[in-house]
Amino acid sequence: MTKELLHTDSLDNVLTPEPIMPAGGDAAAPVYRGLGGLYAIEDKVALLMRVILFAAMIALGLLMAAQVFMRYVIASPFLGIEELAPMLALWIYFIGMAYCTRERDHIEGGVLTLLTQNRKTLLSVRLFGTLCCLVTVLVFAWFAWDFAAYNLSLNRKSTYMRLPKYIWDFSMVSGFALMILYLVLQFFLEARALVTGQGGD
Repeated sequence: MTKELLHTDSLDNVLTPEPIMPAGGDAAAPVYRGLGGLYAIEDKVALLMRVILFAAMIALGLLMAAQVFMRYVIASPFLGIEELAPMLALWIYFIGMAYCTRERDHIEGGVLTLLTQNRKTLLSVRLFGTLCCLVTVLVFAWFAWDFAAYNLSLNRKSTYMRLPKYIWDFSMVSGFALMILYLVLQFFLEARALVTGQGGD
């Protein structure tokens, strides 16, 4: 941001301390000290998420284009799209949700920063918010796992393609599990920054 863009004489009133990133932050910052091995593994997990997202988005686009061609050009629609499109969309949604958590790209209001720019206060509120998110995601993950285990025990298959239903279910389980990983990491980093007085930036 620049002063010209913000139409202000001082950025001190506008720029607030940056939140601590669960991953992808400045590895040299004191708050990330000693986590190099964990982040080496996390880099590979992030790459896998990007590959899944890219492949699923391309496949979904091609599937829809093929369906339009088959339905309107050769008048022979592919009924399997009714199963494959939601499956791909679920994988995109839940892995995207986890990747959003990794990058800390959630929608946030930032109203508190209008009241105070005290780093300790902001960090305390962010830590509490992370804890609330973590508890909520744990509850949703439990229900997702319960649902997936139920379908797995019945060995349910989709109607047209006869694909196992757990392919759909494990998109939820994988997304919530990855979200939990990043929220635990974020909680740890924020707690460490709060206790030690070190920032992530």
